[in-house]
Amino acid sequence: MAKDVILLGELAARGAGMLELRCGRRGRLSVQRLLAQCGAEAPVRRAMQDQIGDCPNRDHSLLQSRCDPYCPTLSQLFRAAR
Repeated sequence: MAKDVILLGELAARGAGMLELRCGRRGRLSVQRLLAQCGAEAPVRRAMQDQIGDCPNRDHSLLQSRCDPYCPTLSQLFRAAR
């Protein structure tokens, strides 16, 4: 069965240093800081949502305008070795 949740500890173990928020209000977040705040077993999405807090773009009706977690290198970090 495929796992559908990525944990902060997995990101750190694979060398991810920063995660981004699409909203310009917060910018980039350190994986190490998120680990210290939320723990290695915290799902990435939940940890990032906690950081968004009261951003007015959090629940924006347009998907491209939402303040959402974004990690452009995520697929590269978890791509199976060939």
